[in-house]
Amino acid sequence: MTSRFWFAAYNLLFLPLFLGIVKLLAFSKTNLRESLEKREGQWERLADGVSKRDWQKPLVWLHVASAGEYLQAQPVIERCVAEGAECVLTYSSINAYRWLERPQHAKISGLLISEFLPPDTLWNARRLLGLLQPSRLVWVSYDLWPNLVWEAHQQKIPQSLISAIVHADSPRTANIAGRSFYHSIYECLEHILTVSEGDRQRILSAIPEHPKVEVMGDTRCDSVLERRDRLKIPELPQAAKDGFVFVAGSTWPPDEACIFPALKDALIEFPELFLILAPHEPAEEYLKKAETHFAGIPLLRWSNISSAPEGVRILLIDSVGILAGLYHSAKMAYVGGAFTTGVHNILEPAAMGAIVAFGPKHDNSIEALQMLEQKLVNTVKNSAEFRKLLFDLLADQAYCFDLGKKSQAFVFDLGKKSQAFVEAQAGAAELCVPLLMKDLS
Repeated sequence: MTSRFWFAAYNLLFLPLFLGIVKLLAFSKTNLRESLEKREGQWERLADGVSKRDWQKPLVWLHVASAGEYLQAQPVIERCVAEGAECVLTYSSINAYRWLERPQHAKISGLLISEFLPPDTLWNARRLLGLLQPSRLVWVSYDLWPNLVWEAHQQKIPQSLISAIVHADSPRTANIAGRSFYHSIYECLEHILTVSEGDRQRILSAIPEHPKVEVMGDTRCDSVLERRDRLKIPELPQAAKDGFVFVAGSTWPPDEACIFPALKDALIEFPELFLILAPHEPAEEYLKKAETHFAGIPLLRWSNISSAPEGVRILLIDSVGILAGLYHSAKMAYVGGAFTTGVHNILEPAAMGAIVAFGPKHDNSIEALQMLEQKLVNTVKNSAEFRKLLFDLLADQAYCFDLGKKSQAFVFDLGKKSQAFVEAQAGAAELCVPLLMKDLS
């Protein structure tokens, strides 16, 4: 009875309202407008992909929200293919599209289709399932589309949720209505494999009778470590090789307002400090603002790295796709986003053994919350807190260096602990793939 209520409420009220709002917002939101435009012709592309299918192999269909969830899906795709399956990947956001358009992601072995998921109407759900005929539908992290979940269940297609996260204040489980609605969705899933015990308990608060809600860990850690092990490490100026490298990665203007003043002062006080600045969007206006702020300090753009002069102290990244490799050289990294909508990926610098810091809005990241609880990373609320953290770490590093105990310095010890945390979280893909592939034909 409850499921019928939510089915009716979703299709008659929530979904039409949501789709209407999306169309209105698309007039002013560039990313949203682009994601709608990129969906044009998607049914033809889907049909073309299906035409290349090997019908003797099971088809595993994975859905992700954005680029971060794609990193969670990637090791699962690779292992499913190794087990003899073909895979389809759908996604919701333009960021995932842009990520997959990069040359290094353009060809994923065994990935038959990568495409935007069409709007979640009942008609689209039935058309998609009829076209793809998946052996299993795998939802990654949190982005569950109700009509598709319900219709797949109706057609007896097995479904799983992997790397599942539910924040403590999520409306999915924080109130009666949310728990009731998501009960109607979770009950359609054969497996729910969570990142942490906290996530497991929150899901069980919505559906306590579900027999297969298990802690499996975060498949993104598998992806990050695999990428780390095959990274191409960028060649840096000699000053970076000899000094204390600080990487500011995926920063937005509010991040830069917080960290730039202290970084400029630190460059004067600590001659061994070398900065790498990698804005989230390396548009010319942001690059020029950075150059203006650090005027008077030798700065080089990445595009001119081949002619690096002696004495350069700052490397300004004006391209995309190399940040992970830059983290490899970092002793300390500041990860942006946590002064806007939420912190970006902290696992990559942590996996490299860097000291990691970020701003106050980090509830979107389960690994940030976990590592903060264990005091493995640092969060700062304002420029004064960042200044103290930076100068304390640089002073500690300098002191230990002077004593000939650089390998025992606090900064290196903490970096090793954060690296160990990421490595301990790995293995989720290896554990979950046998469950996903079981009894598929």
